[in-house]
Amino acid sequence: MTGLTQVPGKPPWRGHPAGWHPAAVARIPELAGELVRAAIVADRRAGASWAEIGRGLGISTEAARARFGRTRHPVRSGRSER
Repeated sequence: MTGLTQVPGKPPWRGHPAGWHPAAVARIPELAGELVRAAIVADRRAGASWAEIGRGLGISTEAARARFGRTRHPVRSGRSER
């Protein structure tokens, strides 16, 4: 946890509300989901099978297809597309 001690003690700009650290960290799961969807789209465009994608995610072919089968592009609006 050494890296956490290096987080600046002040907000990045004047007038920024208290709680900006937790608010930034709270977005990590959403951003990780977007990154996974973007990687899946890239792999599918490159010809990867659902079996290969499932293996990479540690899930079955069927689970990968069911979860990401309709993913067309990374979603930037913050809502899920499945």
